[in-house]
Amino acid sequence: MRAFQTFQAFQSQPTRTTSVSRLTIVCLADALGALRKQMFIDLTALGLRATHVSITRWSDRDEASATVTLDCPRGSCASLTSLVMRLSGEHSVRRVTWSDVDASRRASAGPMPAHA
Repeated sequence: MRAFQTFQAFQSQPTRTTSVSRLTIVCLADALGALRKQMFIDLTALGLRATHVSITRWSDRDEASATVTLDCPRGSCASLTSLVMRLSGEHSVRRVTWSDVDASRRASAGPMPAHA
């Protein structure tokens, strides 16, 4: 019976065809609007969808950041990497970071229990 319950638990978890990634860009505050607009044009062209955007502006310095959470099809890693490299080359950009949110969730979740 326990083996059947374990099998059911694995069957009930849907297989994701997309992963969730987080892209953070730190740039000059004056350039954030234009940079963000171009980034969304590029993301749309790559078939990537933003699900959440967070903007931070620091009052004590002339920088701002945009953190974008993306739904990424599994095969789009190379396209996203190219976008990150292009953004990194912009003169107003100070730093670009990109992480796979799904991988960090799996790493922080720890091992799955043997029984429910």
